[in-house]
Amino acid sequence: MDPQVTGFVPDALAAIDEWHWPGNVRELENRVKRAVIMADGKLFGAGDLDLQESGEDRDDLLNLKSAREDADRRVIRHALARREGNISSTAKMLGISRPTLYDLLNQYGLQA
Repeated sequence: MDPQVTGFVPDALAAIDEWHWPGNVRELENRVKRAVIMADGKLFGAGDLDLQESGEDRDDLLNLKSAREDADRRVIRHALARREGNISSTAKMLGISRPTLYDLLNQYGLQA
């Protein structure tokens, strides 16, 4: 990695959070590596991550079930991060029981 790159600008973090990530962690890792190479300065933005949406890539969000699941995943990941992976605290924050949170983690393939 280029030692000149020190982090993300806010639009890059927002793009990472909103992206569907069909390739999961491997895709994220590859995009960050590519962004480090492509970045012009010490920080890189959403454009460096190449996360522009095409209409075909996000057609699944026109399906209500898919859109809800995508929203659930984002909220759960965000809550887990805010509660540093603590399941009880995350469940309380989300207004659900611990068993329900465990079920959702399994359903969406997420890890605490």
